[in-house]
Amino acid sequence: MWVWYSCVCLWGVIGAVAQPTQPVMRWGIMSGYGANLYSAQFQQLPGIPSCCPGFDGGRGTGVAVSLLAEAPWLPYAWLSGQLGYWTLSGDLWKQERIGNVALIGAQGDTVVRAAEVEHTLQALLGAIAADLGISSRFFGRFTARLGLTLGVLLQRYFRQHEQLVVPEGFVFAVEGSRRRNEYEGTIPNTPLALLGASFAVGYSLPVGQAWELVPTLHYAIFLNNLSSVSWKPSALRFGATVLYTVYPPLEPLRDTVYLRDTTTVAIIGLTQETVVLHSRHRRTDTLMAEGRAWYRTTVKETWHRRVPKPPILLPKVDLALPDASALVVEELEQEEALPLLPYIFFPEGSAELEQTRMRLLTPQEAEGFDEHRLPINTLQVYYHLLNVVGKRLQRFPAAELTITGCVNNVGVEFNNVGLARRRAEAVRDYFVRVWNIEPRRVQVRARLLPEVPSNPEVPDGREENQRVELSANLPEILAPLFLAEVGYVATPAMLYLRSAVQAETTLARWQLAVTHGGEVLYSRQGEGVPPLETAFRVRPELLVRGDSIIQANLQVWDVLGTESTAQASLSFRRLSLRQKRAERVGDERRERFALMLFEYDKATLTKDHRRLLPLIRQRLLPRTRVIISGYTDRTGDPVYNKRLSEQRCRAVWQALGIRGKEPEVRAIGNDILLYPNDLPEGRAYSRTVLIELLSPVE
Repeated sequence: MWVWYSCVCLWGVIGAVAQPTQPVMRWGIMSGYGANLYSAQFQQLPGIPSCCPGFDGGRGTGVAVSLLAEAPWLPYAWLSGQLGYWTLSGDLWKQERIGNVALIGAQGDTVVRAAEVEHTLQALLGAIAADLGISSRFFGRFTARLGLTLGVLLQRYFRQHEQLVVPEGFVFAVEGSRRRNEYEGTIPNTPLALLGASFAVGYSLPVGQAWELVPTLHYAIFLNNLSSVSWKPSALRFGATVLYTVYPPLEPLRDTVYLRDTTTVAIIGLTQETVVLHSRHRRTDTLMAEGRAWYRTTVKETWHRRVPKPPILLPKVDLALPDASALVVEELEQEEALPLLPYIFFPEGSAELEQTRMRLLTPQEAEGFDEHRLPINTLQVYYHLLNVVGKRLQRFPAAELTITGCVNNVGVEFNNVGLARRRAEAVRDYFVRVWNIEPRRVQVRARLLPEVPSNPEVPDGREENQRVELSANLPEILAPLFLAEVGYVATPAMLYLRSAVQAETTLARWQLAVTHGGEVLYSRQGEGVPPLETAFRVRPELLVRGDSIIQANLQVWDVLGTESTAQASLSFRRLSLRQKRAERVGDERRERFALMLFEYDKATLTKDHRRLLPLIRQRLLPRTRVIISGYTDRTGDPVYNKRLSEQRCRAVWQALGIRGKEPEVRAIGNDILLYPNDLPEGRAYSRTVLIELLSPVE
């Protein structure tokens, strides 16, 4: 409901209205017509041929149209200004008697005799004229004005010729015409502007209360020449001026009426209640009171009482399966082929084997080392690379090892072949000292970059090039390590996190976490809006104990600091070997093989890959299920990496030569990093294709 009230302010006193006697300004338009007069003293224009003995004056007619304005200065003097367009065109001419000039008569005969000629120069001139001066009125209606004039020439064109006047019936013998020395063009050396003085008188004839007609006689003379010769123009105009006199308005009466309304508005993010002006509309009506203007202003205002409102922030999260109707975690017997990465990575500038991540043994510890007791953990096996190779060198006395030291060839390692050799010698000395390998069986080499280097332009690539490479004459020395144990597999292997957020404000950050029994299965965080869908690989070894519920948690924060949480859960079923046999579910034996060390940006199989593939084919049974998963490291575009990983998977399947069944190919790329990519060995092992053979056990 509008609450009406008014506040009336009256300015001035209502009284008799009297016409003011002192005007504040006059403005109007003036037009005139009259003579253009030239004073001259020259024979020819610069650079223009003419045989005139000399021009001494000329005249023409012209018009003038100007806008003018006047403002009071002194009681009897006004400042006056005019701006308009004037034409200053006219002719200069001079007659001359010439003796002994060759002429052609009407019969075509040539004679030499005296003649009279007239030299004519026609000037076409137009200028924008600005006139500043002082005007005054006397004897009631008479006006006088004195000013300075500045004319900017816009048109400066001329035409000249010499005309044969006497005798008639003859033409000039050379030109064959009664005219010669004809020329036209722009007047040379014209100034940019003409400076002069002006004087005008007039008589005012009133036309109505504020208008008047003033017949005017105006004269202007310019002080500078039209060219570099003596040639000055002047103008005499008779015309009329129409003037409008502006009087100060009567002081109006004013009053203001205010109409106000207040509305309560809830604002997200507001910390305390405030009252602010939301909108204002003003309307003014004009009335008349005793001949004086009366302005009544109505102001309509809307005020908002703003109160704090908590924002809506409703996150949603869901755990979904890709295809299967339920998640099953099965216990199974598994065998895994763990490849050996034949590289030892050194810190920059170092050749100390103790500064690497290799597990170094004493000679006494080496006696009890058994590679088959190592856990099924790729990196743990890699950190025992020197011990596995040392043990195999003892087992195969005919085997010989080549150790090649490399550097990143940048900074302190630039052209440092000596550092590369010291790195190789440190590895050789370990085999000799700890594993009692004869020095003759170990060959040391040194080079700068490796034969197949990583990208030396990035820090990851340089770190991977700071290495020692191992190669052997027998494939058994660096063959994959086969380990067996009871393991676990999840079906399906991938889960999907789907999230959505309903928010009235901008989201600042989010955090996703998937847990089971206090163990974190997957976590991710970021800024802005959380992804609609995220895939992650199930880690079945973390699901073998505790309850059978997986929890998903989504936390979101908006820019105002509001926090909200959403949760979801997914139940799963466990099947141990005993349960599966009791329920006749069946059992599977899982074997995993890793094909690593693909060349950069290629899906071509290497000779090491092809050496392992026949072994994999031997283990295939008619009912074996084959899963081929491709991975890359963190380097490069994720979309490209996924496509490259699929190409590698297809190349492996084609090389296996299995017919009659289609593999389960998983092109993962760098969506899932198998190993820590902050380590050079982690990045190297991530460039791999994993082959899983799931064979039923009857």
